[in-house]
Formats: sequence, structure tokens, C-alpha cells
Amino acid sequence: MTERAPRKDSARNRARLLAAAREVFAARGFEATLDDIARHAGVGTGTAYRHFPNKQAIAAEVLADATAAIRDDATEALALPDPWAALAAFFERTAARQAADRGLYETLTGQGNPDEQARIWPQVIAAVTQLFDRAHAAGAIRADAAPQDIAAVFAMLGPVFDMSRTTGVDLWRRYLTLLLDGLRPATATPFPVPPPPPELLDALLRSGKHRG
Repeated sequence: MTERAPRKDSARNRARLLAAAREVFAARGFEATLDDIARHAGVGTGTAYRHFPNKQAIAAEVLADATAAIRDDATEALALPDPWAALAAFFERTAARQAADRGLYETLTGQGNPDEQARIWPQVIAAVTQLFDRAHAAGAIRADAAPQDIAAVFAMLGPVFDMSRTTGVDLWRRYLTLLLDGLRPATATPFPVPPPPPELLDALLRSGKHRG
């Protein structure tokens, strides 16, 4: 029984740290420290470091579920019969997640752990490719739009996500609508250059992150 009690306490502290990390990263992004997370969880700093060597380690666990949800968004959107509505629903759901979670947005745009960001984007692109393929086949989006264009769309919404979190007004919905109109085929001006290849997305996003 004396061995079980410490194990139970350890598991409880770990769960508290993960729950706190979700809230802290969502509100403050990667400027938050592991010490901040420990304080929010109500545990000692030493306890936090016994479970996680650094904030990148706890962020990887917290954000794994969030990025899996993005893949689920793409799968669920495919259930909608209208190809354009399905694509728009994916953008809206994923944008809403990023507007609510600063840490998730910073991960997707290369402001967190670059290894984690490089791992996530191929999964996201693979999940959304079927949505783009179906929309292309139906003529619902411009012929030169590519799945990897979603990275730039979300990156461009970053300042509006920040404003939405500050004001509580979902201004990102206005500008997402503006950007989505650029994907429609009617009167579309051909793109002067091709989309970035998927293997360069992490470098592209890192080049546009905030400078401190």
C-alpha cells in the first residue's frame, strides 16, 4: 500500500500538470514556461521537472491531441455531401481551434518546437488532400489551388486570431471568408507561381514567425 500511494500521487500530479499545460499554452502560447505550468497546476517546480524535462516535452503531449483533432476535422468534413461546404467546414473548424488555442496556432506556424511542427504538417496535408481532390473534381475550387495552401491561409489569419482572443469578437471569421473566396474558381486570376512543395512548408512558416 505504501508503494501504491506514491504512484497514485505521481499519476495525479502528472494529470494536473497536463491539464494546466492545456490552459496555459492555449492562453499564453510558448512564452509560458514549465514553472508557469507548475504554478497553474498547484504543484512544486521540482515535481514538474520530475515528470517533464522541459516545456517542449509537455507541449508535445498536449498538442498531440489537438493536432489529431485537426485530422478528425478533415475526416468529418468529408461526410458533407457538398464539396465546397466540406472544404469550408474544415477551414472553419480548424481556424476556430487555433483562435481558441494560441499554443496550437504557434505550433502550426513554426513558433514552437520545429521538430514537432515538421512532423505535424505532413499529417495535416495528407488529411486535407482528399477534401481538395473532391472539390477539384466538382469544379468547386480553382484548378491551381493546392492542399499546402492551407498553411499560408492559417498563417495570414494569425494577427486576427490574436485580436479575436483579446476582444472576444470572432473577427477571424470575416477574414477567413475573404481568403476562402480566393479559392473559388469564378473570375480567378491564375497564380503567378506554383504552391510551395510540402517539404518546404516548415521553412516557409518559420520564416514568418514573430521576431522577439
